[in-house]
Amino acid sequence: MVRFALLASIVVVSLAGTAAADLRSFTQTYEYASVPEGNTTLELWHTQGRATWDASSPQSFDQVIEIEHGITEHWDIGVRSVFSQTTGDAISAEALGLSATKLASRYRFADRGEWPVDTLLFGEVSKRFGDSIYRLEAQLVLARDFDQLTVAANAVVAIELGNDVPETGLDVGYAAGLTYQVHPKLRIGAESWGGRDGDDVAVSVGPALSWAPTSSFWVALTAGFGVVDADELSARAIVGIEL
Repeated sequence: MVRFALLASIVVVSLAGTAAADLRSFTQTYEYASVPEGNTTLELWHTQGRATWDASSPQSFDQVIEIEHGITEHWDIGVRSVFSQTTGDAISAEALGLSATKLASRYRFADRGEWPVDTLLFGEVSKRFGDSIYRLEAQLVLARDFDQLTVAANAVVAIELGNDVPETGLDVGYAAGLTYQVHPKLRIGAESWGGRDGDDVAVSVGPALSWAPTSSFWVALTAGFGVVDADELSARAIVGIEL
């Protein structure tokens, strides 16, 4: 009870300050935002998943460290280092280590609200560590504000190239979410994401929460539950620090 009261006090006090300039609402869905010109943001992504609810179910862990910098008011570039770990049988289990390096960029075509639907392009190139596998990904990001409610949707296409790719094919996917601003520093909502890889289709859905206790620090949380051939649970937290 004492711990709950302390946590509640911290939240109430933090909400009394000014809002963050760039509060992310989702962890899977990209919104209509880019890092302002000359600014740099550090993001820490923490993702855990489990295939089933069984105690012996394989589990996965990803830790992403990303540095983003605003080149112009509408264009930014980011570099990501991805560290992964999996549990399971002796064949599939992997110890924590560097799994990929990624270069990403976002471009906004106008200021927020100038177009009937805010439109952004996202591109990413990644290299699998230790393998000749290169992944090229592009996303079309669409968003619209309806007063305190924001709706965002992403269309994703990706392809893997390289000598170690068993079969080259085009992957397609999506992410979509809606969020409501209950306070300038607090948003609640939900999002869904999934895709098609060959003949396999996966879909997850779950609640989303974002909170910015200061103008230079924010946290976004999502708990995803598999509804079509996806992990039973995929939880992600992203912490953003404006440098």
